[in-house]
Amino acid sequence: MTNTETRIDTDAVEAFAGRVLSDFAGAAGTAMTIIGDRLGLYDALTGAGPLEAAELARRTRLHPRLVTEWLAAQTVCGYLLHDPLLDTYELPVEHAMALSVVASPAYVIGAAEVIAGQYATLGDLQSAFRGNGGIDYGCFPDTVMHGIERFFSTAYTHQLAQTWFPAVDGLVERLDDGTRVADVGCGHGAATLLMARTWPRSTFTGFDLDEPSITVARARAADAGAPANIGFRVADAAGIAPGPFDVVVFFDALHDLGDPVAALRRAHELLTPGGILVAVEPWSTDRLEDGIDNPIARIDYAVSTSMCTPTSLAQPGGYGLGTCGGPARRLRLLSEAGFVESRLAADTGHNLVLTARAGAPAYVGVGGSAGITGPAACSRRPPPATG
Repeated sequence: MTNTETRIDTDAVEAFAGRVLSDFAGAAGTAMTIIGDRLGLYDALTGAGPLEAAELARRTRLHPRLVTEWLAAQTVCGYLLHDPLLDTYELPVEHAMALSVVASPAYVIGAAEVIAGQYATLGDLQSAFRGNGGIDYGCFPDTVMHGIERFFSTAYTHQLAQTWFPAVDGLVERLDDGTRVADVGCGHGAATLLMARTWPRSTFTGFDLDEPSITVARARAADAGAPANIGFRVADAAGIAPGPFDVVVFFDALHDLGDPVAALRRAHELLTPGGILVAVEPWSTDRLEDGIDNPIARIDYAVSTSMCTPTSLAQPGGYGLGTCGGPARRLRLLSEAGFVESRLAADTGHNLVLTARAGAPAYVGVGGSAGITGPAACSRRPPPATG
């Protein structure tokens, strides 16, 4: 090589190394965020005003020295305010809205548990890269799925009835008048229960492959007074029955399936003519370059690589759609499944709301042609809920 060919821009090297260190700092700080959430430190700081470290340790019954160090870590991350004269720490209310106020539209802390799950299963991911690409759901700790539920519950509470469904032509009117809805991949039933409360004239059936998740969903329905317009069943996408339904929804579930096209075909079979399909997917762009440096794209592509894509590859069908990739790819899937009028109804910057309508009558009852089965359980333990 000549000197010209080996010349290196040292300023660019330094700038990039700084960026990498900044990313490492965020990853390390996420561990402290999880500790603050799990041990109730954020809850204790919320609305408490300035507190000394010893007082926070007393209130939480945690080790004073570690609490002091945790407070310092949170301060240098910019999460807490520190008064050096009084040696007190405070969680601003604006920060609490993201970290500890469950009813807040900015409550996002559940995502931290998902990130923790990436590190807990790095060995499985390495094996997937070297092998068939698949990781079973059961390999992930339960905290991941609870984190997913917490994270998406914020969107359900503040966007489902306010933004997502109003963007779909005629959907809210149908729900107001009374219609039959299938929620595919319902997990613990958070969205299903919300819909049932919001539209009491309609009936809602949640389906999920994971029996423990359906058990949780049924318990939550019982805690909510056992609404007569809601039910939950264990079934994969091929076993959704008996139908027919007027509306089928997939909330953050379509990209996780081993064969999303077959699942959509089954949904088409179950829908009445002109029935509505709604698929809410994580936000992404058709062009990869349009997501560069977007924090949502950065998180979702990482989670897609470590969780969503390998769990899809582990299932029969092994489609591997991935969490991202933009709306155009998903709209093509709807068309391939026989739907008409496929369109992007809303782009919130956090989610994509896709919708379509069933074409010619295709309802076939139990035992349709979807041919989908769920992921085999990890040898470590049964598969957890899907969200």
